[in-house]
Amino acid sequence: MDEMPQRIDPSMDRGAAPLLLGCLPEEVGFCPRCQGLTRRYGPKAQVLCPACRVAADPNAKGSSG
Repeated sequence: MDEMPQRIDPSMDRGAAPLLLGCLPEEVGFCPRCQGLTRRYGPKAQVLCPACRVAADPNAKGSSG
């Protein structure tokens, strides 16, 4: 059973969030739905965070690729 992606709190250290998201620090931004951190910018940007994508579409995968 796959684990549901967790929201990354905006108070998280800005050095740790890119490690969890698998991106560069400048690609991190806020999810417009929950204000959690997400890979908002760059070539593999996802405007909604993984948790909101799964909440919006239960068949969606939490990570890209």
